[in-house]
Amino acid sequence: MLLPNGIWISDPAPAKHRGPALFLDRDGVIVREVDYLSRAEDVGLETGAAELLHYARGRGFAIAVITNQSGIARGRFGWAEFEAVEAEIARQLSAQGLTLDLVVACAFHEDHTPDFTADHARWRKPGPAMLELAAERLGCDLAGSIMIGDKASDIEAARNAGLKMAIHVLTGHGREEREAALKLARRDFDVLPARDLIDAVMRLEAQDVGKSAL
Repeated sequence: MLLPNGIWISDPAPAKHRGPALFLDRDGVIVREVDYLSRAEDVGLETGAAELLHYARGRGFAIAVITNQSGIARGRFGWAEFEAVEAEIARQLSAQGLTLDLVVACAFHEDHTPDFTADHARWRKPGPAMLELAAERLGCDLAGSIMIGDKASDIEAARNAGLKMAIHVLTGHGREEREAALKLARRDFDVLPARDLIDAVMRLEAQDVGKSAL
């Protein structure tokens, strides 16, 4: 569903949760990195995605995907192609007994969105607005939530939204983004390095994350 402000959400009225959310980047995290993914036949779940989502469900997290989709602003594909990809992701997750609570997508890009403004920038990661919208729709606590991403912009968006922790993985663009991502850590914001999504689960377990949500 495309909102009047140009932001896409999967469900205008998702089920409310009381507790934290697990925010996830899409390309290179939930699904394998494909340059400007726009075809359902190119969708493949990233190794460990099912295990991560099962872990999050077992710990009481809401699960939301937060994704920049500048390929739309660049004219490489449209929202119809994006929605077909989303439907295929949902189908593959369903085969694993999994669902997402919400997907939020932003097509804005500073070089390809006409009259790009500071408001556009707040929506596009590293801006915080997509995470804020997801938390509002889901009824989740941002400070207790966690972001997992392969880019520094994912991690910075989490920090800008007031989260206390993010995990940076080496899948997708992670290897070239690692140094910049780790530099975003602050005294009140932890950035945990992980090799992949299986390692991310181990990091969460080591932190004892999510038990309070049960």
